[in-house]
Amino acid sequence: MGDTHLHRWRPAALTGDVIRGAISFGGALFVGLLVPIGSIAFFLALGLAAVFGWYLAGTISRLRSLVEVNDDGLRLSGGLWPAKTIKWAQLDRFELRYFSLKRDRSEGWMDLKLRGGGQTLALDDRLDRFHEVLARAFEAARASDVGLSDTTHANLIAAGIIAKPGP
Repeated sequence: MGDTHLHRWRPAALTGDVIRGAISFGGALFVGLLVPIGSIAFFLALGLAAVFGWYLAGTISRLRSLVEVNDDGLRLSGGLWPAKTIKWAQLDRFELRYFSLKRDRSEGWMDLKLRGGGQTLALDDRLDRFHEVLARAFEAARASDVGLSDTTHANLIAAGIIAKPGP
């Protein structure tokens, strides 16, 4: 068995998400306190508070999480949710998506979804040394003969994981 590589989400990369989540959650709760209980506005504010609270909890969970990658697989632990492990030999889904913030695709983020052994994990490129994790997961996907969508293939080329086809 090879070395285990440890990865964490960088706090600086998630600071904006924590601030946005806290302001949105707090604002929705505040509005809920201002309107009459039982009104449509109250339930709307309550619903928004639940959504923003879930977003904030997910961000806090990422801050506390640890991703361990080795020759056997990948393990996500330490957050607010139970630990999840995917063995490379059981990998049956590999999806890499890019979410663009600009029309020219110059800004955005990558999101990696892996599934295997009944577990699903989502990692994004704010994880430190994300490209190492991506490369190792892709290697495992190839070894397990996991099919790739055209979008995932194009995103792997954009990420520099696989070579761009020649002219």
